[in-house]
Amino acid sequence: MTTVKFGTTVTLPSNNEIAMSRTFDAPASLVWKAFTEPSLLRRWLLGPDGWEMPICEVDLRVGGKWRYGWALPDGSQAFEMYGEYTEVTPFSRLVNTEHFEDNPPAVTTVEFVEVDGRTTMTTTMRLVSQEARDAVLATGMSDGAGRSYERLGEVLASL
Repeated sequence: MTTVKFGTTVTLPSNNEIAMSRTFDAPASLVWKAFTEPSLLRRWLLGPDGWEMPICEVDLRVGGKWRYGWALPDGSQAFEMYGEYTEVTPFSRLVNTEHFEDNPPAVTTVEFVEVDGRTTMTTTMRLVSQEARDAVLATGMSDGAGRSYERLGEVLASL
């Protein structure tokens, strides 16, 4: 399966993985900055339009924790995710665990590959099973991620 959501390519590399890839007109150092600094994350990592990110905590080091929380402005819906960084290679690669509600934890790898000043960012989420992968896909996660990555491109253009 390969789909394109808001300019982001979504593939299923294996029976328990989801990969999302997008190329940005920015160097890897700038994409990394937007992906790891809370003040910038809050501007683009929002999923569908209308959500806000009141919780954005990042301790960017191996063993450091991260925590994100989203809510609708009227407070009618809210959710959180959290995890721990297991690999931090600036401007190149970031690996972390990811916990969301009652779901089994996932491992997410983000790779930043720069060629001629443009950076392809690929996020691969490895889940415990095909059933878990399919459940994540059923949430509409790829639509939300696609819209977020579209916003990331807008933020990068403004920096």
